[in-house]
Amino acid sequence: MIQVKLKKLLRKPEITTLLDNFTHTLKTSFFITDANNTVIWGHSNEEFNYHYPLVVDGKILGEVYGQEDNITPICQMLNYILNQELEKRILAADTLEKYEEINFLYDISHKISSCLTLEDIMQVVREETHKLIQNHQISFMFLNELGELEIFSYQGEKFSKSKGTIQSIAGHVLRSGEAEMVNNVHEDPRYIAENADIKCLICAPLKVQNQTIGVIKISHYEPIKYTSEQLKLFTSLTSQAAVAIQTAQYYDQLKEYSQTLENKVIERTEKLEIYNQKLHQKNQELQEVKEKLQYLATIDELTQVYNRRYFNEYLEREWKRLARDRRFMSLILCDIDYFKLYNDCYLHQAGDKCLYRVAQYLKQTVKRPADVVARLGGEEFIIILSDTNLLGAEKVAETICSGIESLAIPHDCSLCSSYVTLSLGVATTIPTKDVLPEKLIQAADTALYEAKEKGRNCSYSFEFRPSVL
Repeated sequence: MIQVKLKKLLRKPEITTLLDNFTHTLKTSFFITDANNTVIWGHSNEEFNYHYPLVVDGKILGEVYGQEDNITPICQMLNYILNQELEKRILAADTLEKYEEINFLYDISHKISSCLTLEDIMQVVREETHKLIQNHQISFMFLNELGELEIFSYQGEKFSKSKGTIQSIAGHVLRSGEAEMVNNVHEDPRYIAENADIKCLICAPLKVQNQTIGVIKISHYEPIKYTSEQLKLFTSLTSQAAVAIQTAQYYDQLKEYSQTLENKVIERTEKLEIYNQKLHQKNQELQEVKEKLQYLATIDELTQVYNRRYFNEYLEREWKRLARDRRFMSLILCDIDYFKLYNDCYLHQAGDKCLYRVAQYLKQTVKRPADVVARLGGEEFIIILSDTNLLGAEKVAETICSGIESLAIPHDCSLCSSYVTLSLGVATTIPTKDVLPEKLIQAADTALYEAKEKGRNCSYSFEFRPSVL
């Protein structure tokens, strides 16, 4: 299991420098403990009453202690660095595993490609399989052009050849074309005892162009546990061997029909190119239709911002993402002040134009890729501000509030201004998986109500913790 060690990470010079810079820049003190509550950075201070967990992959590695008002950015930064470190390690491990697998298969392919006879191919496969997976016996079972079965077996260095019929689990693999791994043959009802010493086995088909031409079976006399990774590599090995085996079996026939096959390949390639061109054209047409339908399904036709359906889907995705990362989310609920009076005074066509201008201003003001402006219905809009704390959300709300009024859209029937204005409710939290995002909408709605009570053309904010909802 890939792990991130907090203490080791904090010893890195660049992290130490970063923490020191935070201390001087924010003019604050803090200390960090590990999962055992042992101080691993800074100096312990019993007066620090606020602590923030450092979480990686759902596991708390330690905590940051300090003053609540000024260590939040430090905690967020450390959580981000820790999770980035984990992702780098996972990526490195996956890359190494893939590299080793590709390198192994390349080596096998190179060795098999240099073989001229069936016996040479089987010898290479036997040697490489023995390096890869523990086994006491390996058998090659091929169907010849007459439908007869040829069996080649290696037990250690001893080699034998015979004819027969495939039975037991190998027969099932030949018919199904799917590899099988059995770690206790005596518990498998398909197994027909051919050697009392065999305890476990792997059978993999030899497939060429989806045609199974035989089976390779390895077995062991001890009850070891073969793994799915070994099955995967063994299947990859047999896939590499299958084409070479068929080539060796039909080499003479292939020479005779080589010209015919070449002509067929050229003809098939030409047809495939024509088909691919048509398919590409159809895919482009389908993509255009898909994009248009997706646009219509997510955009409010009147205001050209996102609709409520898209808002609900996006809010749920962002809630889960920010809950994993333990980062802030803010909502701003916007309501056009006295819009019913506006419609009554200027009529609905003017009201539609007003809605469009307000929506476009909101869209132009909120520009970050992760932020979303949507119309909830009527004269209500809502804004999702991802990774934004209360202070940031309040600044956005203030900009919007003053900006809408500066558009100077006349509203003679308004009771709070001579122009169209907005009332805004701001709500901020750090999402958790145990709390529904609707709670944050309710909080924003409550804040909007307070803004209206204050006289409208203003914003009211509310920060809460999910645990109190």
